[in-house]
Amino acid sequence: MMALGALFLLEVVILFSFIVTSLFMFVPKKNITVHKIFFSLAVMLSVLVTVIDATSLPANYTPQIILAWLGLVPSAIAVIITVAKGQPNIPAKLLVMLSSIYGAVGYLFIF
Repeated sequence: MMALGALFLLEVVILFSFIVTSLFMFVPKKNITVHKIFFSLAVMLSVLVTVIDATSLPANYTPQIILAWLGLVPSAIAVIITVAKGQPNIPAKLLVMLSSIYGAVGYLFIF
């Protein structure tokens, strides 16, 4: 029970960090480096949420584990879009947000 509480607390802290990062990711700034830094941080947080989501499940929950790992697909597409365009744009940022929200909802409610 204690480990589950600690994992839940970690998930809440990561989600709070993601909310702050998302706000700064969409704030207009003149410096493209700032956008790249916040986009990279958002991608890392979505990967972290997905890893926690997938690895916190028991081994015999294979369909749920596969569904949890599929949460990285929007982040991968967002990274491909960003590399192709040279900078993060609105669709890429929204895909990263979708990936993190999917991981959070999956951990907190579904899986």
